[in-house]
Amino acid sequence: MNRFFITFAALSASGIFTYAYLREWIGIKFFSEKLHLQVDNPEAPYFHASEDLYVLNILVFGLLFLSIFGLAVYGTWKKKSGLIFLAFVLSMLGMFVIMLNGAIK
Repeated sequence: MNRFFITFAALSASGIFTYAYLREWIGIKFFSEKLHLQVDNPEAPYFHASEDLYVLNILVFGLLFLSIFGLAVYGTWKKKSGLIFLAFVLSMLGMFVIMLNGAIK
């Protein structure tokens, strides 16, 4: 049962973040969706200062989680629990990096 939950967590955590970040990047780049940057807010993260920096930031995190998701899918397909656990740990570390990145002013 434990193996199932780690597999589910590794796939869902990295998959949700991959979808969210890449969906936003694709929407901005190809479908001209409007950005809501907090330029006037002094407590906003540093990447809200310019549109290019914001788009680059979400692309980098989207690709990071896409690679972790790919690792989780590969580990699930090959039934390698070590790779699945590594993908789970990397996705948790990726979330921590996102929080640190958002805390930088």
